Amino acid sequence: MFRIILFVFFVSLSIIMPFSAYGQDKEQAEAMFKTATEHFAKGDYSQAIELFDDILEMFPNHDQTLKMKAVAESNLDYHERSLINFYTVLQRNPNDIMALTGLGVGFGNFAEYHEAKKYFDMAYDLAPNNTVVKNYKEYAEKVIAKYPYKPTEKPESLATLKKVQIPLWIKNNAGWWSEGQISDSDFLSGIEYMIGESIIVITDLPKTSVVASNSVPAWVKNNAGWWADGQITEDDFVKGIQYLVENGMISVSSGGTQMTEQERAADLQTFKMYVKKVATTVEKEKRYIEYPNPSFDVIKKFLRDSEQWNFEQQVTSGNENFANPTYQIVDGVYIIQYKIFVNSQPPGLPLDHVSTMDESIAYWEAQSFTTSNGSPAKMKFTYTKDRSEANAWATWVVRNLGEGVLGHANYGKGVVEVALGDYNCDGSFQLYDVKTVELIMRHELGHIIGLKHTTDPNDIMYPSIKPSYAYCLLY
Repeated sequence: MFRIILFVFFVSLSIIMPFSAYGQDKEQAEAMFKTATEHFAKGDYSQAIELFDDILEMFPNHDQTLKMKAVAESNLDYHERSLINFYTVLQRNPNDIMALTGLGVGFGNFAEYHEAKKYFDMAYDLAPNNTVVKNYKEYAEKVIAKYPYKPTEKPESLATLKKVQIPLWIKNNAGWWSEGQISDSDFLSGIEYMIGESIIVITDLPKTSVVASNSVPAWVKNNAGWWADGQITEDDFVKGIQYLVENGMISVSSGGTQMTEQERAADLQTFKMYVKKVATTVEKEKRYIEYPNPSFDVIKKFLRDSEQWNFEQQVTSGNENFANPTYQIVDGVYIIQYKIFVNSQPPGLPLDHVSTMDESIAYWEAQSFTTSNGSPAKMKFTYTKDRSEANAWATWVVRNLGEGVLGHANYGKGVVEVALGDYNCDGSFQLYDVKTVELIMRHELGHIIGLKHTTDPNDIMYPSIKPSYAYCLLY
């Protein structure tokens, strides 16, 4: 049996994005944020939004609160509001991956898939290893290929939000600087010149700076080296540049590429009009909308056909009615043979989880074992479409297996149950990604062949994992 490692995600958000004020307002905001995220985690989005709004009255530019509000609005199908709030965050930070992904999701909810893909592409360029971003990008590409449509006309005056533009050759300079091959002053004056000439384009640089300190902090130089090696994103590197500007080590003019408050307000108003036009167009055209994380559809399918996927009765009765696996001896090695029946996954899911069984089987067939009499042994699995002859049945579940439980299996033979998702990400049902499902399946299949839990956290038979989600914005 696999259990979720319990981790406090929501409470930690206030630590990740602290409130900048001090005293009673800060304490009150943090307490309200904690309460709001508790409502959020339970799916009480309306109550959470009320508290987020109270916080934003105190701290209008607290982006983490605004993003949480935007996710809650999206989950309530308030897609116009959600898009506008994500866009507001992106105006302040064009490299915010969550805001970029949220905008992609919002436009996808309006079947405006080309616009959705644009934002997913931007997020993917910044975070190519982010599973959620990758899944959304692939989803948009598949839907565009399946459902051609005419995109809603976009206003020419709408500003194009760009991610930070840094020429690749600057990475060489960053690497040399981190290694001490060029001096601080040479590197900083070069960056200063390139910002001034718009060779490097960074929106929202500070317009004022404090008196310069004597030396560049080690973490800024380390960031430059890590960025040069591809270990961190451009966004992380830019944070170092922003720090240098704020502390007077790099001097920039107050003009440049920054948007004024008036320009930003005009841009946001234009975006609001565009979103309204998109919503009207979608309703008028009756576009088909395909959702990547079909929460309610998944639940309905399982409730309607629960006997097809859920083997609760068989689990309760144990493994006595299952045939024992067979074996043969080849060159002194016991080949233990299992026949396994794998249930089809519910139709309409965007991810193929049935194939995870192939990876799990390949893993266990590659392992070496020892029998009770000391002889070497290997596992061999074959698929069967006949449950009656199977030594193991594998199926997919949405029903509650117990608090924090991701899967269940009988020992030695019997039923294997693997959860496809849970409600622990944002209060709505969220699908796990393929890798998480594969790990659960591999662990439960280990029980089927007779293995018990271990105390080694690096072992596949360790009793708990932290699952990753396929489409949850709070990755």
